[in-house]
Amino acid sequence: MILDLRPIKNLKSKIKNLLLSPLSSLRGVGPSLTKSLTKLVGQNKIFSLLLHKPVRIESIAFCPRLFEVQNDQLIAIKLKVESHIKPQTNRQPYKIICYNPTGYVSLSFFKIFPSQISKMQIGREIAVLGHLQRFSSENQITHPQEILPANRINELPKQNVVYPLIAGITQNFLRKKISEILAKLPAGKLCEALKILHYQQEGDAESARKYLASKELLAWQIAVSLAKKSSKNKKPWALNTSHSALNFFSSLPFQPTSAQLRATSEIESEIFSDKKMLRLLQGDVGSGKTIVAIAACLATISQNRQVCLIAPTTVLAKQHLAYFQRFLHDYNIKTTLLTSATTKRQKAKILTELVEGKINILISTHAALEDDIKFQNLGLAIIDEQHRFGVMQRLKLVEKGADVDLLLMSATPIPRSLMMALYGDIDISILDEKPRNRQKIETLIMSANKTDEVHEAIKRAVLREEKIYWICPVINWDDEMELVAAKEKYAELSKIFGTEKTGLLHGKMSEKEKEKVMNEFVHGTLQIMVATTVIEVGIDVPDATIILIENAENFGLSQLHQLRGRVGRLDKKSFCILLYGERIGANGRARLNILRQSDDGFVIAEEDLKMRGSGDLLGTKQSGFPEFKIADLACDVDLLASARNEARLILQQDLGLKERKHQLLLQLFDYDECLRTYS
Repeated sequence: MILDLRPIKNLKSKIKNLLLSPLSSLRGVGPSLTKSLTKLVGQNKIFSLLLHKPVRIESIAFCPRLFEVQNDQLIAIKLKVESHIKPQTNRQPYKIICYNPTGYVSLSFFKIFPSQISKMQIGREIAVLGHLQRFSSENQITHPQEILPANRINELPKQNVVYPLIAGITQNFLRKKISEILAKLPAGKLCEALKILHYQQEGDAESARKYLASKELLAWQIAVSLAKKSSKNKKPWALNTSHSALNFFSSLPFQPTSAQLRATSEIESEIFSDKKMLRLLQGDVGSGKTIVAIAACLATISQNRQVCLIAPTTVLAKQHLAYFQRFLHDYNIKTTLLTSATTKRQKAKILTELVEGKINILISTHAALEDDIKFQNLGLAIIDEQHRFGVMQRLKLVEKGADVDLLLMSATPIPRSLMMALYGDIDISILDEKPRNRQKIETLIMSANKTDEVHEAIKRAVLREEKIYWICPVINWDDEMELVAAKEKYAELSKIFGTEKTGLLHGKMSEKEKEKVMNEFVHGTLQIMVATTVIEVGIDVPDATIILIENAENFGLSQLHQLRGRVGRLDKKSFCILLYGERIGANGRARLNILRQSDDGFVIAEEDLKMRGSGDLLGTKQSGFPEFKIADLACDVDLLASARNEARLILQQDLGLKERKHQLLLQLFDYDECLRTYS
């Protein structure tokens, strides 16, 4: 299938400028909102906001008879204000009693402003949008979404679009801004598809999504092809090939696997050649990618060149630093850590030493991508958990040196059926073995109601001075989703095991708080770590022997497999206990049974792809795939294959001309960095 790009090519300059404009160009969006919106949608441009998909679209009952409304149904209704009931205590809401010919409704506000009260004076007729709930036969709407004069009821939406949010951004604000942008877009297939994506009032929603997904996947494939093209360029210097990883491997306290030896040989052959490397290192949990990465660093340093390794989190970056320092202890190599927590004074020293060539290996987070980070002679860039960086968007790291080799690493196996389609033009090394000293982790499936039995098992492990992870899907309790919350579980376990043995770790904690609690867990008195999936990748605590996962049926298989890999790091018998809730269905049970039956990450990834639908699970973002905004590889494999073929045709015909024609496509979907770097 040849993808029709005319709607994109024919967009007027005015529309191009609109789509690529920063979020701050929107009316009422200042620096603080720009920062929050950018964090929410991924990039500081209007098109990224338009690619922010709704999680669901609810129908609204318009002017219903109150006695026919279902509990918690979203309604738009005309009401007449009859009375105000002011709260007697801080815990009581401010209530406004309203009348409708079909019944009474009380509007409840736990926080109300004078301007809102003035709009609802006694006797006034209003139009209200909100969820109707019944408490002891009372009809109640808590914090209505919209309140207008009754004669403007037709201005209320006929359906409710619900978006993913972060702190500082509300649904009403997001809907309003997206509507303002969509109103400015002209007729055309791309623009119409965007409108259907958000409104879904008319038109085929799935066809619109697939149209946008096809454009996103084509941009991805062009970017991958351009990146691969760059690796065919020659390195212009004479190479020293006297270094060998065999000396390094012989110094290790364990025997490397044949897969590690094979991958290291493939990587070294490119580092020592005149070809620029672009390679993906794929490995299952515990397969030993870090040792291969260290060997690659040694090969690069033997060429008198520097290395930069970036990881998605500070915790993982510090973990790498500890590994590197442990295994390079006998080498005259300086390894330094740079994160957002690095002080100005420390950073100034690091900047100087990088430029002077005194630092051989820089381990960092996104902080290394800042413009002021410069190297004397960067030769190798390693991007760990590459899908968390968006891969191509972060390739600007290689711009910090001349002819830099690039090694992408992922601990989350990608199904082999998709590997070639996603990265067919990139060299791939796969670690498909595990070290011999690794014990098989016993996986158990239990009802969350059997916590008494679990607590007894935990008590025995604590007496053996072992460490335990207790994973919860959310930080705070959510009435709608009914998922176990980390904060509540921490409070519960602290009462049983004591606060001196129980810790809490989640994504909203500061880096200093995370570091403190992790240090206490690894080196101190903490033995039970209640955490969200922030510990999913890279955390290595050798004494951890048990991991319990609440609401396991709500996670993707690949993510559960990653979490399971946090235990069984040494030769101690280890357990993964999958706790399921009351709402588990047949599909959820089948998913958990697959995990119990297999410890092969590639097999599990294949099954995960077969079983999961489009965005129906928590944790599907951690599937090891690039984080596409619209495309979903569970149902867009055919589009991916078509996009790959189309990208090849584009780049085969007239590279310079085609790059210019498709520059907007790359810019819209955030792959313009790749075009700039590799064109």
